[in-house]
Amino acid sequence: MVRFGLPAIAGFIRADFGLSLVQVGVLLAAFDLGALLTFLPTGALTDRLGERRVMALGAAATGVGACLAGLAPGFLPLALLMAAAGVGFPSSQITGSHAVVGWFPAEERGTAMGIRQAGLPLGGLAGALLLPWLADASGWRAALVASGLAALAAAAVTWLVVPDGGGATPAWPDDAGVPAGAKAVGERISGSPSGASASGGPVAGGTGGLVRRFVGDPVLRATTVAACLLVVSQFSLTGYLPLYAVDRFGWALAPAARLLLLVHLGGVAGRLSWGWLSDRRFRGDRRQPLALAALAGAAAAVALAAAGGFRHLPPPAAGALAFAGGFTLLGWNGLALTAVAERAAAARAAMLAVLFTVLYVFTMLASPAFGWLVDRVGYPPAWLALVAVQVAAVWAVGRSRL
Repeated sequence: MVRFGLPAIAGFIRADFGLSLVQVGVLLAAFDLGALLTFLPTGALTDRLGERRVMALGAAATGVGACLAGLAPGFLPLALLMAAAGVGFPSSQITGSHAVVGWFPAEERGTAMGIRQAGLPLGGLAGALLLPWLADASGWRAALVASGLAALAAAAVTWLVVPDGGGATPAWPDDAGVPAGAKAVGERISGSPSGASASGGPVAGGTGGLVRRFVGDPVLRATTVAACLLVVSQFSLTGYLPLYAVDRFGWALAPAARLLLLVHLGGVAGRLSWGWLSDRRFRGDRRQPLALAALAGAAAAVALAAAGGFRHLPPPAAGALAFAGGFTLLGWNGLALTAVAERAAAARAAMLAVLFTVLYVFTMLASPAFGWLVDRVGYPPAWLALVAVQVAAVWAVGRSRL
């Protein structure tokens, strides 16, 4: 709700501080910078402390950072405090993905990961529903503090409810449910047939050895390239669709921000649907539905660009564009995470940390880069540029042979 609700109030912050589109992108990227710096430590902590402790501590850190950011007197302090809030964000991504892959057999994993990953757009949906209303009534600072309080409440619930794994890496539910290639590569990555270590400890060779093994695996490498490309389109959409409605079609700030409701609703539907398809229609193959989602995302980007040719954007048309964009440009996420976690097998917490670290370099750069492009060529050409990004992702998926 903090990270994906931030674009819903970005227009209010922009108007208050007089920010350019690039500065708006920097503000969105600040949170991701904090996350980028802590994915690898979070993966190591998850192996040692278990999911419950790490997830609860991370949620608390994000909540405190967001509440303090609501008191920031200017753009620079706000960006720095949002970076501090981002430090806790990896706890949700790493621990949740790690747990799901350990708790579910292969034929259910895509659906389960889709449900888990639907939590992110659900948080964005809640943010898009509540935060613009709060910002309109009481200012963006109150909205930001409210999102921080929600994260603190989530920390408390997590501490009380989530099972404590005691630091051990969850075992595969049964060997028959593990794709043979994933199990073999997991053993090669971890250096032992039993996983990261006999005790579930870190991969031998430390962080440097982990990264070398990750880069040396062609499937992990190609899947990561595809994910990095797809995340550029995802964060361009969530960061700038409301500003597109304001700048191009003259919408008011609050109704424009509420378009993110439909974006995130589409993201929930997409993550559930693509995950279910990978389990049932494609029998555990993550490659084909991932490529289809990327191609569908290219079509959504074309539609967004084409809308710019009209003087007015009726709300039903805007809603359809927002939902379709969410379904395609946000829906791919669970497939890529499942593919990497299955491939890494018992070393999955560490490997997911590597994936997210690389991924968030692109997440961090996507928003300011898209804002810079819009400043120079306008919205429609910028949306069309995402078509090339999506097609490149399809090519990378084809190279992965998952």
